[in-house]
Amino acid sequence: MMVLGIVGSPAGGKSTAASFLAEQGAQWINADLIARDCLQHADVISQLTARFGSGLLTEQGTIDRAQVADLVFGTDSAKRENLAFLESLVHPRTRIEIRRQLIAAAQDGFSVALLDVPLLFESGWDRGCDSIWCVHATRARRLQWIQNRGWDSQELDRREANQMPIESKCRLSNVVMLNDATLDALHQNLRRHWEQIARMMDAQTRRATADRSSPTRHCVTDRPMR
Repeated sequence: MMVLGIVGSPAGGKSTAASFLAEQGAQWINADLIARDCLQHADVISQLTARFGSGLLTEQGTIDRAQVADLVFGTDSAKRENLAFLESLVHPRTRIEIRRQLIAAAQDGFSVALLDVPLLFESGWDRGCDSIWCVHATRARRLQWIQNRGWDSQELDRREANQMPIESKCRLSNVVMLNDATLDALHQNLRRHWEQIARMMDAQTRRATADRSSPTRHCVTDRPMR
């Protein structure tokens, strides 16, 4: 199974690209969704409310993620400390679940596992990827798109400040896609690269099948038996 990492700039179209690749047959392993689930574990809730107070809870008794974002996204020292504390609770649990899903994808026969981790390089997950694709867009385009998320420019800046610069992500990736045109253009670009992967995987499968079906050769010598 191939592990394909996907990264990008906040609101640059990474999730849109991941969704399309999942439709093509990749098993999408979404670290954001996994982390959201981990955030609602009883022991995590207990430790977060012990540090930040019960005002962090919704009426249903779950963690209010918008309030958490206000506490951890930013460049001042207090928010950096809050982020480090949050990550110490959520990241180990997220790692365990990502590994479990990778194993399950291989066992279920998926040819490609799509590893969608926002901090892919920072957390070292890039070392487990066979290839990494980066999807990004200009700031002007992203400022248009964040309106659908209810973000403003300050929120975009806060989230970018907690990630590796997009220039570094592009440099470290195998494929870079600029998502500044239409959705159809992005899909065409993704489909072209996906078909390249499919051809490569098919070739590997044929070689493996040929190796398994080749008859075992025995060496025969004229050396007399003793």
